[in-house]
Amino acid sequence: MALCWICNTEEGTTGEHLSKRSDIRAVLGGTGPVYLHNRQRRNIMLQSINSKKLKSTAPMCNTCNSARTQPHDHAWEALSNALRLRRPTLRPGDVVRANRVFRDDTTKQMLNMHLFFVKWLGCQIVESNIPISPPIDTFSKAIMNHKPHQNIWLSFGMSNRDGWVGSSDIGAATFASGSGTYDYLCRIYNVGKLEVRVRFSSVKLKDDWHPRHPNRFMIADLTGEHKS
Repeated sequence: MALCWICNTEEGTTGEHLSKRSDIRAVLGGTGPVYLHNRQRRNIMLQSINSKKLKSTAPMCNTCNSARTQPHDHAWEALSNALRLRRPTLRPGDVVRANRVFRDDTTKQMLNMHLFFVKWLGCQIVESNIPISPPIDTFSKAIMNHKPHQNIWLSFGMSNRDGWVGSSDIGAATFASGSGTYDYLCRIYNVGKLEVRVRFSSVKLKDDWHPRHPNRFMIADLTGEHKS
């Protein structure tokens, strides 16, 4: 059995949800069937949100998929709920102050949220065997050492679509790395009307947020971003 891609010491006996379980439950409900759409098939009925079809095949051990990254999951769940349920609905240009969501340990909780997306994108990189530069072990080290990944940038937006949870295909490009590796990746995470653009890049864009920045961010206009 393959080793966990995060700790690289224990067997990878579990898999991370492709979309956060709490997001699926919040938007689609926790009981009854859900329907999966992908490039191969549409309307695949699944009996529950615990189906293996909703999980990544990137190997993770039980420790990394629970105790080690649970604070990251909880931080994203809190921010996801706060942004989706905000009234009036957030619009491009609105400023979100993280201390309104995380009243205690704001900086720590925003780092935890960042690390959730380090894990989320890392699982896709491992599952798809995408060669990147800097390599995948920079993702593992960020999670293991509870440090921000210097090349992971987040941008938050709102769409006019609702009632679904999913993500775009992953876009990849090479700008400065050597032949055969990618130094730029981009993927959109969707939960209800909320969208998060997750970029692996050495270059910051205008609306990007990173843990090195103040604990506030502006809602971006992500209209036209690549989606599956």
